[in-house]
Amino acid sequence: MKNLTWDDIQKQSDTILSCGLYKLKTQPFCDLADVTEKGSGNYLISLDEVPFYIGEGEDLIKRLKQQFRPTTSTFYKNFKKHDSSNHSLVKPSIVKFKIQFISTIIGRKELEEFGIVNLPTKLNHFQLGKRNKCVIADQSELWDMVQQDASKLIKEGENSIIKSKFTHWFDTMIINSAGLYLVKDKSDNLIYIGESSDVGKRIITHSGKTYFSALRRHIGTVIYSFQLQELKGKKRYFSETEDKKITEFLKTCTATVYPISFGRYELEEYLIRTYRPLLNIKCNKICT
Repeated sequence: MKNLTWDDIQKQSDTILSCGLYKLKTQPFCDLADVTEKGSGNYLISLDEVPFYIGEGEDLIKRLKQQFRPTTSTFYKNFKKHDSSNHSLVKPSIVKFKIQFISTIIGRKELEEFGIVNLPTKLNHFQLGKRNKCVIADQSELWDMVQQDASKLIKEGENSIIKSKFTHWFDTMIINSAGLYLVKDKSDNLIYIGESSDVGKRIITHSGKTYFSALRRHIGTVIYSFQLQELKGKKRYFSETEDKKITEFLKTCTATVYPISFGRYELEEYLIRTYRPLLNIKCNKICT
């Protein structure tokens, strides 16, 4: 099998993901204590060998520990809501659920989205309908090859996106698909990198009010030293005058949107680590 390129994995994403999902769902069932995989990966949580929840984690073990702690578990919280119509006096405890997992170097978010649609899983309430319905391929060799070439593929993705055409913020092309968006200031400095399963919708969100926009919050706090005000217990908005100033700042910026069918989390992470954009706050704190 020939070596795949970044463009190849975008065109063949559904086939590759079907191979990854086959590999995940054919792994042995285990308990949390048996998970020793360090690094990023995907997991499937099942009860009596019936898949209930699929997820991903940059730190797989840390994420699974959260999932199997009743106070922080997303899947078990959803299970108790889902199971509320069952009037049985005895409810399965969290330790009754079993785990299957694989290491995933590239494509972990897409594999989660693909599994939600194609298994399907009862307890995943988000990312519904983000992928196509496909036949799960009875193989894993293609998936393994892509994982082995992950570093090369991500570098190719970087070369492609950096060459993308940047336009004025409010002229940015709106595409309703998964991808990345990069933002530059008027001095042509790369100041923000973001991802979304609907990148066009995310651009529209950033163009409006601040409440749902991390980019606008970071422009306000980092560039203008505005103080976030509290609404419904969350510090997420600025005054109307401050919000207008943030919009004026965006008018001086340029941006590009870049559709990605496979590997958007990993490419975003790599680009942020490499370019250290001013407004990617979380990464800058970690890397300092």
